[in-house]
Amino acid sequence: MDITDQTVQKIQKFAEKRQEAEQELAKEPLTGTALHVYTRRLDATLQGLQEQVKRQQDELNKACEILIILRELNSLDLIETGTDSWARISQARRAKKAYDSLLKSEDELPATDSVLPSLLAIEETARLVQENKVSVTMTAEQLSVDRERLRVEEANLRDSQSIASGLRERIQRIRNANTRKEEQTPSQVAREQLTLQKKQTKELDRTSASLKVSLDKFIDETLAPMLAAEDLGGPTVGDAFEVSDATLKAGYTAHGKPKKQKEPTETEDGSQQRIDKFMKRNADEAPTNKRDAAAKEIHGLLDAMLEADSYINLERDSASSRFLVRAKVAQFHPRDARRLRLIDFGRSLGN
Repeated sequence: MDITDQTVQKIQKFAEKRQEAEQELAKEPLTGTALHVYTRRLDATLQGLQEQVKRQQDELNKACEILIILRELNSLDLIETGTDSWARISQARRAKKAYDSLLKSEDELPATDSVLPSLLAIEETARLVQENKVSVTMTAEQLSVDRERLRVEEANLRDSQSIASGLRERIQRIRNANTRKEEQTPSQVAREQLTLQKKQTKELDRTSASLKVSLDKFIDETLAPMLAAEDLGGPTVGDAFEVSDATLKAGYTAHGKPKKQKEPTETEDGSQQRIDKFMKRNADEAPTNKRDAAAKEIHGLLDAMLEADSYINLERDSASSRFLVRAKVAQFHPRDARRLRLIDFGRSLGN
C-alpha cells in the first residue's frame, strides 16, 4: 500500500510545528498560568490518546474480521459455485468493500497542539542527562585512581633511575679501581690499602668522639634527672621528662609522688652556675647532688662495659642498670642479675 502525498505533507507539517513549539518553549519559561494550561493540555492529550487507543482497537478488531472474511473467500473454490454469476459478483463486492475499508484507514498522528512530542523529548533528554551524570561520576573516580597510580609510577621511576645511576657509577668506580690495580705493583697496592685503612680509622675515631660528646650531653642534661628520680622511688625513666633539682632534693612519697618542698628554691645567679659547671668538669670531684650522682654512675657503667670483654660486676641494683637493659643496650647474666654486659651488635651483623 503506497503512502499518499497528503499523508506525507501532514507528517512534515506536524514536524515543523513541533520544532516551532519547542523553540517557543525554550525562549519563554513556563509561568504559573502557562503551567496550568500545560497541565490541562496534558490531560486532554492523555484522554485523546486513550480514545485513540480504543478507536484503533475497534478498527483492529474490524480489520481482523475482514481478514477472516478474505481468507474464507480465498479458500472458496469459485468453480464449486457453479455458473451462478450473481454469487461471484456478490463475492467480489464483499472483497472490494473489505479492501476499500483497509485503504481508507489512516494512521492517526498527534494533533498540532498535543504535548506528546514534548513529553517524549523531555523523557529522552532526562534519560540522557542521567546517563551523562553517571558517566561523569565514573570518569571522575577513574581519573582519581589513574592520577594516584601515576604518582606512584612516577615515584617508582625516580627510584629506578636513582638506583640505575648509582649502579652505573659504582660499576665505573670498580672498573677504574681494577684498571688502576692492574697497573700498580703489589707494594703500591699495599700502601694504598694502608692509607685507606688509616683514613677510615681516623674517620671512625672522629665519629666515635662526636657520638660520645652527644651521649654525654644527653646523659647530663636529660637522662640523669630521670635516673635519679627512679632511684628515689619516683616515676620510671621516660614517664616524667622534666625533673628539677628541687624535686630530687625533696624526694618522693611511697606512692611515687613528689614531696612538697619546705622552702622555695632560690634562683642561682650566673656566677654560681659557672662555678658549678666548672666544678662538674673535674672527674675526681664528688657529686654535689643526686642528678650528678646518677650521671656519674651511668657514665661509669658505660665506660666499664666498653672496656670489659665480658660481664662486669654491679655494686647494687640501680636505675641506670635497669634503664640500659630496658633500652636493649645491655643485658644481665642469665643466672646472675649482679653481672651486666653490653649487647654484642656486631655479632648479629657478622652472622
